[in-house]
Amino acid sequence: MGLYDLADRLNWQQACTFLGIKRSAFFKLVKQGKVPAYGLARNRFYLKSDLQAYLEQKMKEKAN
Repeated sequence: MGLYDLADRLNWQQACTFLGIKRSAFFKLVKQGKVPAYGLARNRFYLKSDLQAYLEQKMKEKAN
């Protein structure tokens, strides 16, 4: 993982809000590897840039 802006870090609640999905759906995406998680145990965080990339990929798939 390279350098990132600290403002880019989100907890799981913020990530769910950003994606507009429920907790269970979010953790399913994480488990499937579609959304990367960083940190350990209770200190996990998610990058807004990764979430944006996921949304862009989803939009591309939907367009095809």
